[in-house]
Amino acid sequence: MTASGKWARSLVSAGATVLLAACSSGDEPHTLTFDVTGEGSFAITYVINGRSTTVPQVRPPWRKEITLAEQGEDTWSLSIRRLSAGSVTAVAYVDGQPITSSAGSGTSGGGTTDLSGSVG
Repeated sequence: MTASGKWARSLVSAGATVLLAACSSGDEPHTLTFDVTGEGSFAITYVINGRSTTVPQVRPPWRKEITLAEQGEDTWSLSIRRLSAGSVTAVAYVDGQPITSSAGSGTSGGGTTDLSGSVG
């Protein structure tokens, strides 16, 4: 959140990486939500505070909610690799507010869509 109480927001195109810092009062936990929609199949990797998790085969829609409870700043990233032809749209939310998104499409597998940021 900015000093005025509003979340900073950034929208990006496919393949871009966004670093987003949101300030908050105290060390209250936040909820980070990833929403992935589109067509085709994907491998999804998300990293929360340096800990990586890979979901090797996903068909959209896919949603993951994570409670960020670290003291200080939490960092995160989401990487979506297309395994087949299709399109993908990914949106990251913090406490229900959209903070960044990315989209991409292709006629074969191999393309990636990435999001990243920090909350603290």
